[in-house]
Amino acid sequence: MDTRLRYLPISEVVAGMVLGAPLTLVEHGRKTFALPSGHSLTEENLRQIAVHHGEFACIEVPELRSEAEIAEQVRQATEKLDRIFARADRSQPQIEGLYQAVLRYRSL
Repeated sequence: MDTRLRYLPISEVVAGMVLGAPLTLVEHGRKTFALPSGHSLTEENLRQIAVHHGEFACIEVPELRSEAEIAEQVRQATEKLDRIFARADRSQPQIEGLYQAVLRYRSL
């Protein structure tokens, strides 16, 4: 089964979910907790994340959308971003990079 990545608030994450990206928590500029991509979360992991004030995690979830639904969501995200970035100078590499990063995030 295909999967996709979703950024979920820690309050919605449960034991058994799999990290889709590394989870690194930092406090006062120091890494305090880390788990690798692909790690299956345990109750103890969730407790540690809460203790270290984690807020979100990138989780692998089953892809339940059809190809048409995915294409429509990408089209809608692109239209919205085009409106948001309408006055931005996308010939600037930093602006274009931000646009592409937000589009990738919204296309997940």
